[in-house]
Amino acid sequence: MFFPSQNRKNKWLAGLLLAAIVTTGALAAAPSVQAAEASVKEGVTTAAEAQKARQAVKKQAMSEYYITEGRKLDETVARLTAVDSAKTGLAAGQDYAYRMDKNLTGDFFRHVRAFRKGTNETVGDYLVAKDGSCVYRRYPEDGNRVELLDGTTESLVGKTEIYNLYRKVPIKGAGKVFVRVPGNVPYKLTLTSLDESIAKVDSEKGHVLGVSRGKVDIIAEAEIGGYVKTQKLKFQVVDEQDVAREERSGGGIPISIGIGWGWGWDWDHDHGGGIVIGT
Repeated sequence: MFFPSQNRKNKWLAGLLLAAIVTTGALAAAPSVQAAEASVKEGVTTAAEAQKARQAVKKQAMSEYYITEGRKLDETVARLTAVDSAKTGLAAGQDYAYRMDKNLTGDFFRHVRAFRKGTNETVGDYLVAKDGSCVYRRYPEDGNRVELLDGTTESLVGKTEIYNLYRKVPIKGAGKVFVRVPGNVPYKLTLTSLDESIAKVDSEKGHVLGVSRGKVDIIAEAEIGGYVKTQKLKFQVVDEQDVAREERSGGGIPISIGIGWGWGWDWDHDHGGGIVIGT
C-alpha cells in the first residue's frame, strides 16, 4: 500500500483547503448576482413590487454613473457656489441636491447638475474645471449653449486641439480645420494663409480653399475667453494629374467624394462649396 509522505500530505490538504475557499467564495457571490438580476422581473407583478424594483434600479444606476456625495462633489459645489448667484441661478441660502458625472467631460470638466431638494426639477447645469480655473453654465434647452461664468480659460485653451484630418486639398476644393475643445465650449477660429496664391481661407467655416498647385502653411488660432491656442498646419493643393499619379501608385487621395467629377466646381458659388476634405 502507498502511504504519502508528510510533506505530500500537507500539500494535498492545502490544495483541498484552497479549492474549498474558492468554491465557497463562488457560491457566496452567487446570491448577490441573483439578487441583482432579480431586481427587475419581466412579466406580471403588483404595483408595489414594480415601484420597489424601479427605485432599486434607479438607485443602482445612480451610484454607477453619478457622484452624489463625497469630497470631490463637495469641492466642486464649493467652487460653483462661490460664483455670483445671479449668474449661476442658485439662490444664496437655498438647499439644493447635486449630482455629478463620475467621468470627466473632455478630461477637463466636472459636469454637475443642481436640483430642487426632493424633486427632479433641474435648477442648473454646469461645467466646473477640475483644477477650479473656470466655471461654465450649460443651457441644454437652448441648443446646448455654454456660457463662461467665472475664472480664467488659460488651462482650457491649453487643452484645446487644432488639427487637419487630411493634408491634401484639390484645386477649387476645400480642406477643413478642426478644433476640439473640452465640453464643446464655444471658440473663435481665425485662419491665415501664408501664401494666398496657393490657398485662401474661410475662418467662419474653417475651410482652406485650394487656388493653385503647391504646398502652403496655414496658421490656425482658436480664441476662448481672451486666450489663444495657435497651431501651424500644412496643406498641399493638388491638381488632376496629382490625383491620377496617386491612384497609379496605390496611395490614393484619402477621400472618395467627387475627386474627378467634382473638379471645376467653383467654391465661390457656395462660399466654400465644391469638394470638402475631412467633413
